[in-house]
Amino acid sequence: MRVATSSVLLFGLASLASAVQYGYNHVKVSPDSEVVQGAFEDVDIDLLSPAFQDTDVIQPGFANGTQGPSSQDDMESFLRKLARGNRYMTYHTPDFTSEEGRSFPYIHLKARGRKGRHNKVRVWIQGAVHGNEPAADEATQALLGKFDANPKWASKVLDKLEIIVLPRYNPDGVYYFQRTLATNLDPNRDHIKLARRQTRDMKNLFNEFNAHVVVDMHEYSAATSYGSEGQYRPGSDGLYAAAKNLNIDEGIRELAEGLFTGELVQAMEDADLRAEPYVTGSRSEDPELAADFAEAGSDVKIGRNAMGLTQAIVFLIEMRGIGIADQEFQRRTAAGLTMLNSIVQTAADNADEVYKTVERGAKRFIKSKEDIVITDYSESEIRPFTMVDVRNGSVVTPLVRFASTTPVIANLTRARPEAYLIPVAWPDLAERLRTYGLEVETLRKGFEGPVEALTITSTEIESSYYEGVLRVKTTTETNERELKLPAGSFLVSTRQKNAGLAIAALEPENIDSYASFNIIPVQKGDEYPIFRVMS
Repeated sequence: MRVATSSVLLFGLASLASAVQYGYNHVKVSPDSEVVQGAFEDVDIDLLSPAFQDTDVIQPGFANGTQGPSSQDDMESFLRKLARGNRYMTYHTPDFTSEEGRSFPYIHLKARGRKGRHNKVRVWIQGAVHGNEPAADEATQALLGKFDANPKWASKVLDKLEIIVLPRYNPDGVYYFQRTLATNLDPNRDHIKLARRQTRDMKNLFNEFNAHVVVDMHEYSAATSYGSEGQYRPGSDGLYAAAKNLNIDEGIRELAEGLFTGELVQAMEDADLRAEPYVTGSRSEDPELAADFAEAGSDVKIGRNAMGLTQAIVFLIEMRGIGIADQEFQRRTAAGLTMLNSIVQTAADNADEVYKTVERGAKRFIKSKEDIVITDYSESEIRPFTMVDVRNGSVVTPLVRFASTTPVIANLTRARPEAYLIPVAWPDLAERLRTYGLEVETLRKGFEGPVEALTITSTEIESSYYEGVLRVKTTTETNERELKLPAGSFLVSTRQKNAGLAIAALEPENIDSYASFNIIPVQKGDEYPIFRVMS
């Protein structure tokens, strides 16, 4: 059952139906009624971030869904003030800018001036990948505010962790209060094709930090209706998903899905907030079910799995918020802070286990002789899911069809090559792979020897554009042959930590491969120009 693929296609068709302009691509506001708002009252959680410390900074367009609560200047001022007041916080801006020249300020939290643990867990936190999801960057700033206000707690956490907090991954999107970059491409769909310079620059910064734990903060649509009569709206304050791709070490995935997820759900319950796994979907045609949902998938074009394939624990966190402007913003941000704080606290409380699991998992992946996973699928079950009844504001749990990806199930595997060979004529592929954090060797003497080659047996071209390309679905057959490549060709060893990204990009049947994205154009009968060196 290809639920995840269908969801991606539906998303693409929906995007196609919405014309875009340069800037200010606002979503339609569909506010919660007073009845529904009653299910999302404020909670007793301090929020020490710009929009809650000084309501004068709140921009006038926030109330009608055309601006976020705080400007770029307000955010930068807040971060600078925190860094000036705390020796363990350092304010940085990288040497690159957004597509319209905006900066990417971030805070590096690291204990200084005393002996600490040598092997600290490195945590990367980012918000506002999509610019119209304001609780994402507000919650990251609220976490920094909590560090500032609680020096004893901060000292204990930073004895175990080193943290980078990047509140606004997409400052142009925040400025225009639109999901996408200024070029109207989705930054969270660009992790394989690397179409934009901004994506490549951000990858380099991320790879330099080499995180063990990653948190990617978002909001999800509050305005979608479910049920046979549209009687339900989403009822979860927060949705969560760990990275799912099966080429992430199993021990890393198990720690994320077990310890971290359990603590996150408990933290939300303790705060009287509601959490469910992250899903996409729509109303069900079955009148007995409220919706057809697909849990977060394994696709590597999306940040959570791309970052997970650096062999890290990665979480996507989503708060209920898109489409309702400034409604319930305290609760939205509090939910984000609660989930984010839980992940940070769990990493600190279990630092030895987290560090060893991730470091050993990376080594296991490098040495593994198991087959690699090319494609996968999910199986459906019927289960309850948290929603709000719009007729009376009650929190209910109607049944939904739920395509579970915990875990996904492999349906195409292949023997792991020792390396991939790329002919000298494709230097752009080598450059992309290096941006993923991979070592790519340039062969001074070329290559001559046996390889495994793939022949394209079928291609199927999609009928509509997805992020600027027509994607292609392929099948192949394998054969062995002698290959001779000239000097200057490239070799990518799979015996390195980030090799899962090479697997996703270079195996043509993968949903996010270079063949799929038409970066390597192929048709039936072609020999695929990437070769596999077997042991």
